[in-house]
Amino acid sequence: MRRVVLVVDDNEINRLNIKLLLKDKYEVLEAGDVSEAEDVLAGNRVDLVVLDLALPPEPDNPEIGMQYLQRLRDETPDIPVVVVTGHDERKLAAKARKLGALDFFGKPFQPDEVRDTIEQSMAASWQQMREQELGRQLAERMGSKLLGNSDTIQNLRSLIKQVAPTPSTILVRGETGSGKELVARLLHAHSERRDSPFIPINCAAISAEHLESELFGHEKGAFSGAVKRTLGWFERASGGTLFLDEVAGLPASVQGKLLRVLESGEFSRLGGEAVLNSDVRLICSSKQSLEKLVEKGEFREDLYYRIHVVDIEAPPLRDHIEDVPELADYFLERKALLCNKQLEGITEPVMRELMHYSWPGNVRELENVIERAVVLASTGMIDSLPPLSGPRSESDQKDLLEAWFKQLPDQVDGDAVLAEFEKKLMLTALKRNGNIKARAGRWLGFADKAKDKMRYLCDKHGIDPQEGTES
Repeated sequence: MRRVVLVVDDNEINRLNIKLLLKDKYEVLEAGDVSEAEDVLAGNRVDLVVLDLALPPEPDNPEIGMQYLQRLRDETPDIPVVVVTGHDERKLAAKARKLGALDFFGKPFQPDEVRDTIEQSMAASWQQMREQELGRQLAERMGSKLLGNSDTIQNLRSLIKQVAPTPSTILVRGETGSGKELVARLLHAHSERRDSPFIPINCAAISAEHLESELFGHEKGAFSGAVKRTLGWFERASGGTLFLDEVAGLPASVQGKLLRVLESGEFSRLGGEAVLNSDVRLICSSKQSLEKLVEKGEFREDLYYRIHVVDIEAPPLRDHIEDVPELADYFLERKALLCNKQLEGITEPVMRELMHYSWPGNVRELENVIERAVVLASTGMIDSLPPLSGPRSESDQKDLLEAWFKQLPDQVDGDAVLAEFEKKLMLTALKRNGNIKARAGRWLGFADKAKDKMRYLCDKHGIDPQEGTES
């Protein structure tokens, strides 16, 4: 079956030229304006839309095309869009890409450019759909779950199952790449709202002037370019869960409106007077300390207490390093499927290297490392890794100890030196791990007896773990 391209352009000659360029490989449908385009989309399967930004009723105003592009991305997100720009090409193309256009070409048409752009866009769209389908199949087989059997992950699973059925607002903390969105999705999946939408919003990725409209919607005429009423995410997620990722990035104006929703369940669209009710469970995340932002006056204290009803931490990978083999095997199977490669596993030396790495980018970094290793693999096993950006703890320890030995005097009091070294090691471990004994012990490699061993060593050296100082 040939793929179908819809060309939306009010100029009949332009439509004909594009049709002639594509007819050998694609079935080409035509529309002269937005209304005709909607009729075609309603009655036909379309694989790609070529959209001229110069559309009636104002063909000299590219904003008309931009507005329809936004509608296409909202209403038919699975259909890729390539835009046609007539003037100020770079500026328009950049804006169109931000709105979701896959690619663009300019006027006057260059035949090779048109054909290449359409072909590459079709290929990119097909690959994206293939990855989504493979990911869905793999998720069905392996389950969308929190992988790992460490105490850290088991405790996190228990906490998620405990708080998920409640209506409470939840704050998920954690470093970049530690899995905050996964925690939020699991909270949704274990809640009574599981059959309703889960909508993630990255607050840091949306400009302040657009974020309020994105969250609460706007009425026609609310601002320049607002040509129709648009629903915000609080309405679209009704009955479900709204996940505000990096909530520290909310501007002050939006913080106030969000507080109102949490306190009364009410909000209004931008430019509107009607009071609407919200039926959304809110989950927020932050890698920054909201407490420090409150102290600086950069985050509302009353909003902080509203979103900080339940606190969950997505742990950094270094705190459950024993889960690396299971995670690595999971990512290996997933990436091998996507790359259409037959790989049997990971060799023991490579797994040891993975286990002795500090993982500053957490689980996301591990996933990326495994993907690069799969792409570069030439045998049935992953027997080598691409360069890792952070320190490998084993080699670092050897280098540090070697430097320390070189600085020792000719004669030393062995007991005193070892005691001082051990004490400083304990203090460093506690400082780097939030003065939490179990976490500091795992960081030092004490494994299952981490907490007990740290308690013994802290008592031995007179260290108060609560303060990370000598008592």
